[in-house]
Amino acid sequence: MTCLPEQSTNTVLVLGAGQLGMPVLRAMSKKTHQNPSTKISVLLKTDAIRAASGPRKARLDEMQALGISVIEGDLQRQNIDELSTLFRPFDAVINCSGFVGGPGTQIKITTAVLNAGVKRYFPWQFGVDYDIVGKGSGQQVWDEQLDVRHILRGQCKTDWTIISTGIFTSYLFEPSFGVVDIKNHTVYGLGDWQYAVTLTTPEDVGLLTAEIFFYQPEIRNRIIYIAGDTLKYSEVAELMDNHWGGRVKRKLLTKEMLLDCVSKFPNDMAAKYRLAFARPDGVAWSMAKTFNFQQGIKTTTASQWLAIHENIFV
Repeated sequence: MTCLPEQSTNTVLVLGAGQLGMPVLRAMSKKTHQNPSTKISVLLKTDAIRAASGPRKARLDEMQALGISVIEGDLQRQNIDELSTLFRPFDAVINCSGFVGGPGTQIKITTAVLNAGVKRYFPWQFGVDYDIVGKGSGQQVWDEQLDVRHILRGQCKTDWTIISTGIFTSYLFEPSFGVVDIKNHTVYGLGDWQYAVTLTTPEDVGLLTAEIFFYQPEIRNRIIYIAGDTLKYSEVAELMDNHWGGRVKRKLLTKEMLLDCVSKFPNDMAAKYRLAFARPDGVAWSMAKTFNFQQGIKTTTASQWLAIHENIFV
């Protein structure tokens, strides 16, 4: 199989402008000041483009101020051929669409990118290390993420870069995740207190995605790890213990307990996520392994995030 030589990237399409898409767009726009030949566009649904007021209109105004062009499209409704037509004019696609499209959407998007002959692709892999996790984690979308990797590795016309981020930092503290119980000042360990989880804020993911995109020599066909923090569940308990003044209660949810919960409540997605994160590998990595640590780029730790949002956790 013969690979294409490295080529310049001048037109970039970002898919989505949500929780991750906007930080990526802001960071990419800022980097174009040093790379003026690069033009950034974003793919949005029709109703988002036609917003006349409210947050969506404010978002459109911000994108216009950033010099970002808006392209109309629908990742869920349009088929592979239609999406390929949308993607074909662009040298690179950065996929910030998330899991909202449901099963099969990421494979469809990836296939459309490859069929369009896009030179560079950053797939929606902003999460755990799906190679290590493998299939059978209990998360159908995680299985699909591994399939996406197999598709990308099975071709050589489109260069790809996967950015592994862990979970968004805020999710660790979400009641639905079930690790930090604010109301009862309780921290639950998943599987084992020595198991860990890697966290990164969307703002840091956006910043580092732009840094990785424009890095020279170009990063091609590699998995890059980033992180704001990596904490054992015992360290999460210590963090909240310090925050709450020594009043934290610790409860371990063993693998058996988590499996039993999923068995009793098979439609509970949060229960499945807790089970998926009750493992010793694949969902966390050391800071020393990360691009940001190696490049000396500061990121937001869990402690710093907690200090900024301390009113939530009184």
